[in-house]
Amino acid sequence: MRPMPQVRPRGPAAPLLLLLLACAAPVAAPTRDPLASLAGAPPAAGSDEAKADLAIVLWEQRTRTADDVRRAREGVELGLASFAEALGPGFDPARHPRTEALLRAVGEECRRATGGLKREHLRPRPFAADGRVQPAIAREESPSFPSGHAARGVVFARVLAELAPARAEALRLRGLGVGYDRVIGGVHWPSDVEASQRLAPALADRLLADPAWRARIEEVRAAEWAGR
Repeated sequence: MRPMPQVRPRGPAAPLLLLLLACAAPVAAPTRDPLASLAGAPPAAGSDEAKADLAIVLWEQRTRTADDVRRAREGVELGLASFAEALGPGFDPARHPRTEALLRAVGEECRRATGGLKREHLRPRPFAADGRVQPAIAREESPSFPSGHAARGVVFARVLAELAPARAEALRLRGLGVGYDRVIGGVHWPSDVEASQRLAPALADRLLADPAWRARIEEVRAAEWAGR
């Protein structure tokens, strides 16, 4: 068999095209957070675990109370106010603007890890996968796995515990509750939340071990938490 002839571009643009092809750099693959493997992967569609996920979402939908819905709605815009009750009677988030700014910055760090996993797995939200699911809180268009809110809830609680160590246990429970409320609200599968709660402690450990973040936390402590 004769070898196939090499095809070369012809015409006036040919030299320029060949130069561009020769100089083109390979496209780098998106960098995956080294901690991302802690989240695992969502259950396969149609698996027993996926069916259990749906059963739990529908059960929560049938049994959620008005107070459950109120709490889930309050956690949609996750920030310092979401932890006010855990921080004790009379706590006023409005008097802690630097803490609020700190949490916003921490939230962006969390999103870098969870956002990449969302794009990787592209798992549909419960209400998109099954018409029986009727969310009690605002629907979101982003993929479902893992839960960004659940991850931020755990990490925020850890950061706030650095500022108010006497409230650490109440903060921890509230941080976990943020994730559970996403299932109650009908916008996440339980396995989304479980994945984030596996990932989030390592994200918090990494952040709290970073000297730059430690310095920022200490600045906020000195400015707004000296008396607590």
